[in-house]
Amino acid sequence: MKTTFFPKEFLEKYQEILGTDFDSFFEISQTKLKKSIWVNSLKIQPKELKKILEHQNWRLKQLTFHLNSFTIISGPQKPGQIEEFAQGLFNLQEVSSMLPALVLSPEKNSRVLDCTAAPGNKTLQLACSMNNTGKLAVVEKNNVRAKSLNFNLKKWNVHNAKVFEIDFLNANFKEKFDFVLLDAPCSSEGLVRKRKEALKEWSQELVKRKSKLQKKLIVQAFNQLKENGTLVYSVCSLSPEECEEVIHHLLDKQENVKIEKIKIKGIKIRKGLTFYNGKTFEQEIENCARIYPQDNDSQAFFMTKIKKTVD
Repeated sequence: MKTTFFPKEFLEKYQEILGTDFDSFFEISQTKLKKSIWVNSLKIQPKELKKILEHQNWRLKQLTFHLNSFTIISGPQKPGQIEEFAQGLFNLQEVSSMLPALVLSPEKNSRVLDCTAAPGNKTLQLACSMNNTGKLAVVEKNNVRAKSLNFNLKKWNVHNAKVFEIDFLNANFKEKFDFVLLDAPCSSEGLVRKRKEALKEWSQELVKRKSKLQKKLIVQAFNQLKENGTLVYSVCSLSPEECEEVIHHLLDKQENVKIEKIKIKGIKIRKGLTFYNGKTFEQEIENCARIYPQDNDSQAFFMTKIKKTVD
């Protein structure tokens, strides 16, 4: 039986960050993550799909934060291979991964940008929130992933989205957006509960490279916002270099930035760090959300809700 791989450098880093919380973090990080689903309400209502799946001997538990979200208590070993999945009636999506699009919560008939979108799980959530109204610009630079994204959008019956196969750092949209989601490429530390070898390629150098890219991406994302617009930044990592340090960078580069506090029903959220590795961050970075796996039986995650204030 395979054991979960943890680099020594990773363990030493998180012992320092978490202190007395390290043992519970380390213990749950070695356990398998429960599967969860997002119901595609563009095609079917959650109650209706729940009945269909329960007739197939599934057991589902409604999650607290949205009617479309369920944890799979029991069901098929490979739920992504059943007919209802092929029809686009639901998506397999981890609980923490559902939260950024829900925190952004775009309104109907608004202009929304999903910056680094493939495979499109969060794009579907945005389209559901908008009820297929308004305009949803979806960016993916990789040709293969962009094709997969287009396939998924068609399968899900998403009509208000257009895929732009470009590098987001080079994007130049004519109009600004009301809502922007940046679920940024990261060191993927949070995936360790899905794959026991997820941290094989992890290193502090990888974290630093990702942080450098994330800082460029967040400034670009913020520049796409209208005044009074909202940006949500998220990563499946808890490394401060990819989290608070990126937000601190945005605050340093832009004047009209406000970090808003995040509350999600049924989810325990910890404050953002204001000090790490000799660096002091802006006090309002406390409003950032740290999602610890031991608190919510989820993957590790970080989110920030950012408002672009009027000059």
